[in-house]
Order: sequence, then C-alpha cells, then structure tokens
Amino acid sequence: MNLVGNPYLMKQLNRSAILGLLRERGPLSRSDVAKILNLSPPTVTRIVNQLIEEGLLCEGETAESVTKIGRPPTLLHFNFSAYMVIGVDVGGTRTTGAVADLHGDIVYRRTIPSIPDGDRSRSLPSLLDFLGELLEAAPVPREKVRGIGVGVPSVVLSQDHSVAWAPAFGWRNVPLKNLVEDRFGIAAFIENDVNLATLGESQFGIGRGVQNLVCIFVGTGIGGGLILNGELYRGHEGAAGEVGYMIPRPDFLQHSYDDEFGCLESLAAGPGVVRRAKEAIQAGTQTSLSMGNPNELTAKQVFQAARDGDALAQEIVTETANYLAQAVANVACTLNPEMIILGGALTRSSDLLLEPIRECVRRVVPFVPEIVLTELGDDAVLYGALALAIRATREHISVQGNAT
Repeated sequence: MNLVGNPYLMKQLNRSAILGLLRERGPLSRSDVAKILNLSPPTVTRIVNQLIEEGLLCEGETAESVTKIGRPPTLLHFNFSAYMVIGVDVGGTRTTGAVADLHGDIVYRRTIPSIPDGDRSRSLPSLLDFLGELLEAAPVPREKVRGIGVGVPSVVLSQDHSVAWAPAFGWRNVPLKNLVEDRFGIAAFIENDVNLATLGESQFGIGRGVQNLVCIFVGTGIGGGLILNGELYRGHEGAAGEVGYMIPRPDFLQHSYDDEFGCLESLAAGPGVVRRAKEAIQAGTQTSLSMGNPNELTAKQVFQAARDGDALAQEIVTETANYLAQAVANVACTLNPEMIILGGALTRSSDLLLEPIRECVRRVVPFVPEIVLTELGDDAVLYGALALAIRATREHISVQGNAT
C-alpha cells in the first residue's frame, strides 16, 4: 500500500499512533510525541489540536513538572473520560453491570436478580431493560457510549456472538448481540464468562503485563480461559479452556459425560466434593460430616471439617488438590504459560489447596509457571466485559475523527 500517495490513510495512521502513545505512555509533551513517533512538529500540532477539539486529548501539567525550575512544557493527556463503555456479568443468580471510562474506572455500578421472581422467561427482557438503565446512568450522551460487553455462562458462537446454550436461563441459540444492537444502536460484544474473567485478570488484575496466561475457575463446575501472545484464545469452536472435561485416570475413559459436567468437574468441582463425601458416609465411614442432614451437605462444610481435623474430609481435600494439580500440570506442559491463575468458589479454601497444588506441579513439570490466586475475585467477569468493550472499540475511536 502506498501511504505516501494516500494522505488520508497517512493522517489516520498518525492519529492512531498519537492516541495509542498517549494512552499507554502519557502524559507527554508535543516534542516528546514528535521524537518518539518520528513525526514533524507541525504534523503533531495539527493532529493534536484536532484531538483536543474532539475531547480525546487534554492539556495540563503533572505535579513533577510544576516543581521544576523554568517554564515546564505543556503536557498532553489521553482523556479517558471522553467516552464510556458498559460491562455486564450475567451470573446464574445475579447480574452485575457497570459504566466505566476508557481506563476501566467504574463510575456507576448496580446488581439485579438474573431471574426476576424465579421466572426464567423474564430473564432476557430483564437483561435488556437493565442495559437501558445502565445507558441512562452513564454521565455522557448516548453517542459517547462506545460499546457494551456482556459475559454469559455459555459457549458463545464466534460467527454471530449468539448464546449457544445457557441452561440457567433456558437460552438456546439466542442472538444476543443482534438483540442488544437492534434495541440500543450501540456495538455489543458477547463472550463466555470464563473467557471474560481471564481477560479481566489480564487487563486489570494479577495478570497485567503477562502475555501468556491461563485462568482456571473452580466452583459448581470447572472452566478455563487462555491468553496467548496477549490475545484471548477461543479455539476452533469457541470452547478452548474446557478444563473440566480433562480425564485424570485411564479408567474414566470408560464413562460418558453429558453436556453439563465433564470428568474433572464431577470429581473436583463443588458438587463432586460433596458427592464423594456422601458416598463415603453411605459406606459407613466415621466422620463428623454424618452428623447433619446429608442432603444439605456443602463443599464449604467439607473443607471446614478438614481444617477441624476430620480424617475423611482431609482425605477428600487431598484428593481434590491432587485432581486440580493434575489439571494445572497438564495445562503447564501443553501451553507453557508464564502464569496460571486460580479462581472461583473453591479457591476460597486456598489455605488447603494452593500450596499442595504448587508442590505437586513443581515435582512433575520441568518449566513451572507462577501459580497464583485471582486478584479480582467475583468482579473478574465484570472487568473482563469492560475490557472487551474497550479493546473492541479502540480502533474506531482512533480513526473516527475528521480526516480533512
């Protein structure tokens, strides 16, 4: 492509480069921008003035420059508040939404029930109404809301961002992206919730600056997300990271697993922990866990009993740590990531799980990644939805101005 003969493209590239530089490394002076990007000062001044007029850049001084002797240069700042994005985490029981600036700083946040009054048929209309409320709460005109990111507990088809199957709500093949865009006229981006939790940790959490990382979330099920070379990796059919379907031992290959729970999930996720405890109780094993109603037993109770010295609970927790360590080790050997982040409800018992997992992996893997706990916790999906909207609309913001 001959950029010299195309002044429009040249200007758009320069505009995008200036915005990107100030977004990542600002504040900077005009002369700094010109030197770093190897642009002429008049070119920088012309584009910067336009960007200031559009509200994407602003001028000011830092505290450090004020203290220096002599007249300090006027510094350019990327205006992260020029536009807003919306992020939504659609959970099984509650939905949390937020309005944030382009830096990911939340200016408004609210949580509602995902299924109003237990009526699944109202879940989708309720979500759309909730998005409308978030738009109204945004402190900018609607045309300044650049995108809407939504995380859902489902495989999301890459072709049209439709929800393949979300059993909690009874959604099957729901064209959520089209529904949102048709109603609000704003670009929408739909993604699997675990993928978004991974993106959230990568952009705003403990994985900041890490180019290759894996998140494994353990709760009712077990899911994973991958960031490879700085980008979210979805796989051929959008199902990359389905760690819950790993097979820990060859004898499990004789079983079939339905669409709801995979092999590893049936053993090491919350319901799997409870099932193994119930089976031991029914077999007559002596344990404090048998004192209550077995139908009300929870994984949290099993872990607490292990802390209190119950032998059966300790055995189940050790097995659970081993199952999860196998998954972590297999992921580490296959992908060689810099970091593996553990999250989800069961990792709240990290005092019993984290160090045993680390020790097992250190013994069997030659190149051991850093194994850490989530930093964002329950907010990981929400921040991932915001990050998705910010990243997906960044280029549009860079090139939308007047190129004359």
